[in-house]
Amino acid sequence: MQNKSRLFGKKATVWTLVLSMVWAGTALGEWNQAQARGEVAVVSTSSFLDTKGHWAAKEIEQAAKSGLIQGFPDGTFQPEQTVTQEQFLSLIERVLPSYQGHEPDAFVKEKYVAKALGRWSEQTYRRLAVAGIMTTGKPTDGMTRLEAARLLLAALGHQSEGEKYRGTTARFFSDLSPQNEQEVMTVYPAYKIGLLSGYPDGTFRPQETISRAQAVVMLTRLDSKMEELFPGEVTESEKKGMTDAVALFVRDVMDQKKIRRYDDLVAYVQQNKLNVSEAFLREHFSFMKYEIYDYVRFPQFNELLYFAKIGTSKYRLTVQYYAGEPGGSVDKTFYLSSTDGKTFRLIGKDE
Repeated sequence: MQNKSRLFGKKATVWTLVLSMVWAGTALGEWNQAQARGEVAVVSTSSFLDTKGHWAAKEIEQAAKSGLIQGFPDGTFQPEQTVTQEQFLSLIERVLPSYQGHEPDAFVKEKYVAKALGRWSEQTYRRLAVAGIMTTGKPTDGMTRLEAARLLLAALGHQSEGEKYRGTTARFFSDLSPQNEQEVMTVYPAYKIGLLSGYPDGTFRPQETISRAQAVVMLTRLDSKMEELFPGEVTESEKKGMTDAVALFVRDVMDQKKIRRYDDLVAYVQQNKLNVSEAFLREHFSFMKYEIYDYVRFPQFNELLYFAKIGTSKYRLTVQYYAGEPGGSVDKTFYLSSTDGKTFRLIGKDE
């Protein structure tokens, strides 16, 4: 995939310092002051006194070696300590591909970013919000397994996978009823993709808070799934060509020409001989067929982007973003074809 900072191997010193502060739950200013007084030290060891024989010892050691996490000054990792929402968000941010981002709108600032104002996590909240990765509670609240499943799906650009389980009668866990559609559409796809697993007794325990050890395992799984679900060697020039092809077409249709009827859109594409198939139009603009419609806002294409090459000349671009108050957190996937990696045609999924 080549568009993400790898979990293992590319960790800057400043990030290891910040994340050691995050895990300790200490404000950055307090941490720096304590360091200056010689009261604490950054722990860079990958072997902790309290993780030998722990079920997640291997994952914890790998994450520590990479600089994703660090331990406490006494040489412990405290694997069973509860992870807060802001701590979990900071770890997700650490694993995600880099993206340009933009300023959150007023609604997002008031509802999501404001809760972290003045905290060490404020910039994390602000940055992830434009990608539609948002928590529901306070920064210091414990992160539940249900909330973690939702955030991990969003971070992977796979929230839409939940639609596959709408109305299902399947029961994967004894403590999750198919009648609770909201939980099912979050937990089932996260479980099937392999981001989270259940307990040996057949339960999922959606409201149980997660520990530091569990968080590390979830983030290593997220990192692994990114490589698996977004395959292929996509060059920087191909990424730019793909993004420009989709973004320019969407902006032209929706913002500049302000086309609002599907027949007008088809006619516009044909008259101008645009490099767009009708299957692409049906997949993304079929809402225009209705006289009165509401549509989920398109992305700005500077949010979280995933690129994949899925055939000799076929590509896939997934955008994870915040689609406005009615739309919320959304992922959209676009398919393209190109024989030279320079000129891209917008196509349908099955073309």
